[in-house]
Amino acid sequence: MGLGEFILRGIMIFFILYILARILSKKLISQMTLFDFIAGITLGSMTATTFLSTSLPFNRGALALVLFSLLVLVIDYWTMKSLFIRKFFNSEPTLLMDNGRILIKEMRKVRFTIDELIAELRKKGVFLFSEVQTAVLETDGSVSVLKKADYSPVTPENMKIVTDPVTFPQIVILQGKVLDEPLNQSGYSKAWLENQVHSQGFGDYENILVAQVNPDGTLYIEKNK
Repeated sequence: MGLGEFILRGIMIFFILYILARILSKKLISQMTLFDFIAGITLGSMTATTFLSTSLPFNRGALALVLFSLLVLVIDYWTMKSLFIRKFFNSEPTLLMDNGRILIKEMRKVRFTIDELIAELRKKGVFLFSEVQTAVLETDGSVSVLKKADYSPVTPENMKIVTDPVTFPQIVILQGKVLDEPLNQSGYSKAWLENQVHSQGFGDYENILVAQVNPDGTLYIEKNK
């Protein structure tokens, strides 16, 4: 394989893999189920073989990548439609603790150790087994923890306090450029934004690194250093 062919293969493989990854959605880079993990590993191995192997024609390697990705998409579609297929490919959540008691038998089934359970509980801010109502090993390998009511944080709802709706903060200026869509979603106009910028001592937008509209209607500005 010559240098030119090697570079061309690399560029083509990059774009093919990028397009396939976008089609397969963000699941391959988020918390993955066992099936997602296997799919990701296999795609990586097939990509390396297509890129580096001189005995495998490039078009066949690329076709294999596309066919495998289509198979993953079909199986994902089936898992959405069928509970049986979903259980087969993604398994089921496993109850590790119930009412503060560790379920040793269930932990043995999934080969989950006490040390691993302690570590996962600490990640959730739980240091006492007695605080746990339920702990569940999810299909993506994470552990969900429900504390007992006595140890759960007090919320405004518990205190019968009426709160204002929570709104999402919007980035309205980025590297000196006004972002029209986020500004519209924030409910404010360009005239309002301009007044806010001027009131904080900025003559224009060029010296602004980022500006964010906070839920309380204030504007946070960070200038270029």
